[in-house]
Amino acid sequence: MIRLENIWKTYEMGDQKLHALREINEEIRTGEHIALIGPSGSGKSTLLNIIGCLDQPSQGSYSFDDTEIAHRTPQELADIRLHELGFIFQAFHLVPRLTALENVTLPMLFAGIPKAERLERAKSVLASIGLEPWFDHRPAELSGGQKQRVAIARATVMNPRVLLADEPTGNLDSDSGAQVLELLNERNRQGITLITVTHDPNVARQAHRVLVLRDGSIVRHIEGTHLQSLSELFTGFDSMDSPSD
Repeated sequence: MIRLENIWKTYEMGDQKLHALREINEEIRTGEHIALIGPSGSGKSTLLNIIGCLDQPSQGSYSFDDTEIAHRTPQELADIRLHELGFIFQAFHLVPRLTALENVTLPMLFAGIPKAERLERAKSVLASIGLEPWFDHRPAELSGGQKQRVAIARATVMNPRVLLADEPTGNLDSDSGAQVLELLNERNRQGITLITVTHDPNVARQAHRVLVLRDGSIVRHIEGTHLQSLSELFTGFDSMDSPSD
């Protein structure tokens, strides 16, 4: 489904070049759950943004369904983001003045789906994750876990083939984080490809495979029984912030 070949992302900073990604070569199959981990500044979010067609690589080839993304027009890329990809962020990114129901209808509004169908589908997906009593509540009236569940509903209401989650449990307490993680795992069990950036070993352990990034490169692949030993690996990561992450 997703093929990355010799992907580089380079930023010009005066006379210097900052390589956020270096020689990324990876293939992600339909239905996989991939976790991206590494210290801050390792390039995890940069890689996620390229996979999500929010950014373009400086060099290399990115194929989605055997079609080179670089050859797509801006409108075609927008259509891929709308119909094929779902995005979930640590900060939720809900529209404050809209209700939970209205937030979930937004992608369908952009897709030109009639209002009656938009409302029916939004109500159905919110009810399926236990948010029926909160249809008319705005984000300020919801807990962090409820906000993230609304964000998941919005990200999945168009039935995307790929879900991209950037620190989806980062702003949540343990119980809310566990609920959100189970929702994401359920979507993956239903066949949606799931790619998650995380600093949490408990989240990473849910994946089929873990890709460890450092200094813009994938330095290690972890899967199977080795996923249980991730905690020790995470303790070695620094917490410094960097624009490349």
